[in-house]
Amino acid sequence: MNTLKSIYDNYDYIICLDTETTGLDPKKCQIIDLGVICAERIRDEILITDEINALIKLQEKGAKLPQEIISLTHITDEMLEKEGLNFEQARNLFAEMLNKPGKKLIATYNAQFDLGFLRYFLKGCKFSDLAFLDILTIYKDRAVYPHKLFQAVTHYNLDDKVQNTHRALDDTLACFEVLKSMSDEKDDIIKYVNLFGYNPKYGAPEIKIKGITYKSQPYVDIIGKPLYED
Repeated sequence: MNTLKSIYDNYDYIICLDTETTGLDPKKCQIIDLGVICAERIRDEILITDEINALIKLQEKGAKLPQEIISLTHITDEMLEKEGLNFEQARNLFAEMLNKPGKKLIATYNAQFDLGFLRYFLKGCKFSDLAFLDILTIYKDRAVYPHKLFQAVTHYNLDDKVQNTHRALDDTLACFEVLKSMSDEKDDIIKYVNLFGYNPKYGAPEIKIKGITYKSQPYVDIIGKPLYED
């Protein structure tokens, strides 16, 4: 049975998340779909004890979704208007989860992207006892290129268990199952906390997240030593 031992021996919660956004630039674009699960270890069993599955209305009055985002996510302007929370509602909902007492590990796939958006989304909120895990960084150490989330799902034989749909909650659940499979494979997950790899072709991120160590992580055809040993 998977217990993610190295993580739960050090953290009270794993908060796994994914976002869908209106574009790639967190300074100009916004989150439109937020999926979050909070998972705890209770009597050696991992249980999801809290969940957010929220569409978020566009902040700019009269704004419309880009067609490529509609095609990718199947989220429409009508869905956001009818089902979406406003910005403050969504932010407060997530902030409440992050303010649970105890040590929390925020885990996501390609964490630099999501955390870049969350930096603006949660601006003005203060939190303690947060650390970060990039599931993509781990996967790059476990498998040769390519490294999309759906490829990690297939690599760990999870296609019948989860969906990678470009909807935030589905992708969050896929990320979490990949993480558990990685722990079953080799439970060195704790060594990747606050360690993010980046493609040397593009260089280190311009906007860095406080507390994160960034290391060059080139694509390889042969699995070598893990990034934390470089």
